Amino acid sequence: MFKNAFRLPFRLLGIPLYLDITFLIILPLLAWLIGSQLEEFILLTELPIAVEPLIEGSTPFLLGLWAALALFVSVVIHELGHAITARRYDVETERITLWLLGGMAQFREMPKQRGAEAVVAIAGPITSFALGLLCWFILQFVPTELGGLYFVVIYTMYMNILLAIFNMIPALPLDGGRVLRSLLHLRMSRLRATQISASISRILAVALGLFGLLAFNIFLILIAFFIYMAVTAEAQYALFTDSLSRYRVGDLMTHPVTSVHPEMTVDEVIAKMFAEARLAYPVRSATGEYVGQVTIDNLREFLPGQAIGQVMQAPPEMISADSGANELFDKMIRDDQHRLLVQDNERIIGIVTKTDLMRALQIASGRNRYRPQKS
Repeated sequence: MFKNAFRLPFRLLGIPLYLDITFLIILPLLAWLIGSQLEEFILLTELPIAVEPLIEGSTPFLLGLWAALALFVSVVIHELGHAITARRYDVETERITLWLLGGMAQFREMPKQRGAEAVVAIAGPITSFALGLLCWFILQFVPTELGGLYFVVIYTMYMNILLAIFNMIPALPLDGGRVLRSLLHLRMSRLRATQISASISRILAVALGLFGLLAFNIFLILIAFFIYMAVTAEAQYALFTDSLSRYRVGDLMTHPVTSVHPEMTVDEVIAKMFAEARLAYPVRSATGEYVGQVTIDNLREFLPGQAIGQVMQAPPEMISADSGANELFDKMIRDDQHRLLVQDNERIIGIVTKTDLMRALQIASGRNRYRPQKS
């Protein structure tokens, strides 16, 4: 997810901040929508400011841009609320990404303690509500003569309160859905809690989508679609991790490791791949050190007579044989790793690939479906 995001040249509380390409699309669109509805917003909320100076020329769209930027800053602070709370449970946040529908904090893992997910999840809405109160406090010192500033502050106040309320809808992956799952997890397995939460989430997503259609609100329709798709992925992930919980990496690996040496040529390695029906090899030096890896796609880019030591990629990362298969699953998905070298006491004893992982999932899924009949 977010493969088209680029990283900003700074960190917030040590956390990298990314902007997805969709953010660059939605920001000017949102600025235009806010600016085009500025007069209606002022009249509807009965703000004590003059309307005429704010709707002249490009002023409403400039104010719309400032309001949109303030909203996205609020979203980042909302995500930082999650991140700071997660640190209490020794969970690090890998990145915060701004995208089409707001922001998303990506954690290395979720807290293992029961009830911890609810605490981390609810921290976001609490942060947004606190920002709304802060905007209300600031508003007391903003003179009504500064109509543009008054509008941006009060708009940010309303949006933060709405953001807090909306995020508490009990639908995954919204904060309310995570709170619901965490509370259910207090009484049942995480898999069962996820399945119940997912069923509720799908119903709410359909209802939200229908409401969006009736109200002709494209944003509600997009959010409903996102919720429905995301909760499906969440339920599948829970099923996968539950299925893999009984395995260690050592149970899935292939051993011994079949490798090639750096002096072999591109055409020699490709011939070896076809003969042995393999798509990749780790590269091992004469001293026994793994110095790289080559894949069939990688080698096709180079001349047949080139030594693979000149064209190889970085070596596969390492993982312990005693690590759980869930850790392997997370690492492969999160870091987009196709193969990892397996070590035991700093000695390489095997290699594990996505194919090995998928095979384990298929076997585990078959076991879950099989229920012996009582005679």
